[in-house]
Amino acid sequence: MKTHRSIILLGLGLLLCAAVPALRASESGPEATITKARAYILDPNFSPDGIDKVLVEVLDASLAILPQKEYAAEYKSRIEWVKGAFAEKHLFSDKIRQYLGLSYKLVANGTAWQLPEELESPSSAREGMNAAIKVCARFLESALSEMKAGNNEQAVRHILDFVIMVVTPVEA
Repeated sequence: MKTHRSIILLGLGLLLCAAVPALRASESGPEATITKARAYILDPNFSPDGIDKVLVEVLDASLAILPQKEYAAEYKSRIEWVKGAFAEKHLFSDKIRQYLGLSYKLVANGTAWQLPEELESPSSAREGMNAAIKVCARFLESALSEMKAGNNEQAVRHILDFVIMVVTPVEA
Protein backbone atom coordinates (compact mmCIF):
# COMPACT_ATOMS: atom_id res chain seq x y z
CA MET A 1 0.00 0.00 0.00
CA LYS A 2 2.84 2.40 0.84
CA THR A 3 4.45 1.62 -2.52
CA HIS A 4 1.29 2.63 -4.40
CA ARG A 5 1.07 5.92 -2.49
CA SER A 6 4.72 6.63 -3.12
CA ILE A 7 4.32 5.93 -6.82
CA ILE A 8 1.23 8.14 -7.02
CA LEU A 9 2.92 10.96 -5.11
CA LEU A 10 6.04 10.64 -7.24
CA GLY A 11 3.89 10.76 -10.39
CA LEU A 12 2.03 13.84 -9.17
CA GLY A 13 5.32 15.49 -8.27
CA LEU A 14 6.71 14.81 -11.73
CA LEU A 15 3.56 16.20 -13.34
CA LEU A 16 3.81 19.33 -11.21
CA CYS A 17 7.48 19.78 -12.05
CA ALA A 18 6.74 19.36 -15.74
CA ALA A 19 4.01 22.01 -15.56
CA VAL A 20 6.20 24.69 -13.94
CA PRO A 21 8.13 25.64 -17.14
CA ALA A 22 4.85 25.88 -19.05
CA LEU A 23 3.42 28.15 -16.38
CA ARG A 24 6.53 30.34 -16.46
CA ALA A 25 6.35 30.55 -20.24
CA SER A 26 2.74 31.71 -20.09
CA GLU A 27 3.80 34.42 -17.63
CA SER A 28 6.60 35.64 -19.88
CA GLY A 29 5.30 35.08 -23.40
CA PRO A 30 4.33 37.81 -25.87
CA GLU A 31 0.83 38.16 -24.46
CA ALA A 32 2.11 38.59 -20.89
CA THR A 33 4.75 41.06 -22.09
CA ILE A 34 2.17 43.23 -23.82
CA THR A 35 -0.16 43.04 -20.82
CA LYS A 36 2.69 44.17 -18.53
CA ALA A 37 3.56 47.04 -20.88
CA ARG A 38 -0.05 48.20 -20.89
CA ALA A 39 -0.17 48.09 -17.09
CA TYR A 40 3.13 49.99 -16.93
CA ILE A 41 1.91 52.92 -19.00
CA LEU A 42 -1.51 53.03 -17.31
CA ASP A 43 -0.02 53.02 -13.82
CA PRO A 44 -1.20 56.20 -12.04
CA ASN A 45 2.40 56.69 -10.89
CA PHE A 46 3.73 56.27 -14.44
CA SER A 47 7.27 57.48 -14.88
CA PRO A 48 9.15 57.44 -18.17
CA ASP A 49 12.14 55.93 -16.36
CA GLY A 50 12.57 52.42 -17.70
CA ILE A 51 10.39 52.92 -20.77
CA ASP A 52 13.33 51.87 -22.96
CA LYS A 53 13.28 48.43 -21.32
CA VAL A 54 9.52 48.16 -21.89
CA LEU A 55 9.98 49.09 -25.55
CA VAL A 56 12.67 46.44 -26.02
CA GLU A 57 10.41 43.83 -24.41
CA VAL A 58 7.44 44.63 -26.66
CA LEU A 59 9.71 44.63 -29.71
CA ASP A 60 10.90 41.18 -28.62
CA ALA A 61 7.24 40.16 -28.42
CA SER A 62 6.73 41.42 -31.96
CA LEU A 63 9.65 39.29 -33.14
CA ALA A 64 8.22 36.25 -31.34
CA ILE A 65 4.85 36.51 -33.10
CA LEU A 66 6.03 37.79 -36.48
CA PRO A 67 4.62 35.59 -39.25
CA GLN A 68 7.16 34.00 -41.60
CA LYS A 69 6.57 36.30 -44.55
CA GLU A 70 8.98 37.44 -47.26
CA TYR A 71 9.83 40.58 -45.24
CA ALA A 72 10.53 38.77 -41.93
CA ALA A 73 14.34 38.88 -42.19
CA GLU A 74 14.37 42.60 -43.02
CA TYR A 75 11.92 43.33 -40.20
CA LYS A 76 14.04 41.39 -37.71
CA SER A 77 17.20 43.16 -38.82
CA ARG A 78 15.67 46.62 -38.39
CA ILE A 79 14.11 45.78 -35.03
CA GLU A 80 17.37 44.34 -33.70
CA TRP A 81 19.12 47.60 -34.68
CA VAL A 82 16.41 49.64 -32.90
CA LYS A 83 16.74 47.50 -29.77
CA GLY A 84 20.48 48.14 -29.78
CA ALA A 85 19.90 51.88 -30.09
CA PHE A 86 17.46 51.74 -27.15
CA ALA A 87 20.10 49.94 -25.09
CA GLU A 88 22.44 52.87 -25.78
CA LYS A 89 19.72 55.25 -24.52
CA HIS A 90 19.08 56.90 -27.90
CA LEU A 91 15.32 56.80 -27.46
CA PHE A 92 14.29 59.80 -29.52
CA SER A 93 16.65 59.72 -32.48
CA ASP A 94 15.43 60.33 -36.00
CA LYS A 95 17.17 57.15 -37.15
CA ILE A 96 15.16 55.05 -34.69
CA ARG A 97 11.92 56.56 -35.96
CA GLN A 98 13.11 55.95 -39.52
CA TYR A 99 13.86 52.26 -38.87
CA LEU A 100 10.59 51.80 -36.99
CA GLY A 101 8.70 53.55 -39.80
CA LEU A 102 10.26 51.25 -42.39
CA SER A 103 9.43 48.23 -40.23
CA TYR A 104 5.87 49.49 -39.93
CA LYS A 105 5.56 49.75 -43.70
CA LEU A 106 6.65 46.11 -43.99
CA VAL A 107 3.77 44.86 -41.82
CA ALA A 108 1.25 47.45 -43.09
CA ASN A 109 1.46 46.67 -46.82
CA GLY A 110 3.47 49.80 -47.56
CA THR A 111 1.31 52.20 -45.56
CA ALA A 112 3.26 54.80 -43.58
CA TRP A 113 2.63 55.31 -39.87
CA GLN A 114 0.58 58.38 -39.02
CA LEU A 115 -0.01 60.22 -35.78
CA PRO A 116 -3.54 59.44 -34.53
CA GLU A 117 -5.95 62.31 -35.19
CA GLU A 118 -6.77 62.86 -31.51
CA LEU A 119 -3.14 63.81 -30.91
CA GLU A 120 -2.70 66.24 -33.77
CA SER A 121 -3.86 69.31 -31.86
CA PRO A 122 -4.02 68.95 -28.07
CA SER A 123 -4.99 72.10 -26.20
CA SER A 124 -2.27 71.69 -23.56
CA ALA A 125 0.82 69.62 -22.87
CA ARG A 126 -0.94 67.82 -20.02
CA GLU A 127 -3.95 67.00 -22.19
CA GLY A 128 -1.63 65.83 -24.96
CA MET A 129 0.26 63.53 -22.59
CA ASN A 130 -2.96 62.04 -21.17
CA ALA A 131 -4.32 61.48 -24.67
CA ALA A 132 -1.03 59.89 -25.78
CA ILE A 133 -1.12 57.46 -22.85
CA LYS A 134 -4.70 56.47 -23.72
CA VAL A 135 -3.75 55.96 -27.37
CA CYS A 136 -0.74 53.85 -26.39
CA ALA A 137 -2.94 51.69 -24.15
CA ARG A 138 -5.41 51.30 -27.02
CA PHE A 139 -2.62 50.15 -29.35
CA LEU A 140 -1.53 47.51 -26.84
CA GLU A 141 -5.13 46.37 -26.27
CA SER A 142 -5.54 46.03 -30.03
CA ALA A 143 -2.32 44.01 -30.23
CA LEU A 144 -3.63 41.63 -27.55
CA SER A 145 -6.98 41.29 -29.31
CA GLU A 146 -5.34 40.55 -32.64
CA MET A 147 -3.01 37.98 -31.07
CA LYS A 148 -5.95 36.21 -29.45
CA ALA A 149 -7.74 36.21 -32.81
CA GLY A 150 -4.66 34.72 -34.51
CA ASN A 151 -3.90 37.86 -36.54
CA ASN A 152 -0.26 38.15 -35.60
CA GLU A 153 0.67 40.45 -38.46
CA GLN A 154 -1.94 42.97 -37.26
CA ALA A 155 -0.73 42.48 -33.68
CA VAL A 156 2.83 43.32 -34.76
CA ARG A 157 1.49 46.43 -36.49
CA HIS A 158 -0.21 47.59 -33.28
CA ILE A 159 2.94 46.90 -31.27
CA LEU A 160 4.83 49.13 -33.69
CA ASP A 161 2.06 51.74 -33.39
CA PHE A 162 2.76 51.79 -29.66
CA VAL A 163 6.55 51.94 -29.94
CA ILE A 164 6.50 54.65 -32.63
CA MET A 165 4.00 56.65 -30.59
CA VAL A 166 6.30 56.57 -27.57
CA VAL A 167 9.39 57.72 -29.47
CA THR A 168 7.58 60.39 -31.53
CA PRO A 169 7.54 63.87 -30.01
CA VAL A 170 4.02 65.28 -29.76
CA GLU A 171 3.88 69.05 -29.48
CA ALA A 172 1.23 70.87 -27.48
